[in-house]
Amino acid sequence: MIIDVRTAEEYADGHAEGAVNIPLGDIMAGNFGVLEGLEKATPLQLYCRSGARSECAQGLLSAAGFTNVVNLGGLEDAIRTLGS
Repeated sequence: MIIDVRTAEEYADGHAEGAVNIPLGDIMAGNFGVLEGLEKATPLQLYCRSGARSECAQGLLSAAGFTNVVNLGGLEDAIRTLGS
């Protein structure tokens, strides 16, 4: 699953194909949106604008028990990595 942790406004301006938006602020508040109820081993690929917010989200999701969380970095990095 590809997660864009930027704001809803940033997401609306453009995002990686197939990405779902869960802003870092929501993750910090414990509101994991579509991640609620997922298996903790589900592969999660995170990105933001520069990689800093997705790094923070990676730590928070790992602390919440998710075991397969990868920080792709910024949006451009994610698009290159994912090929979308």
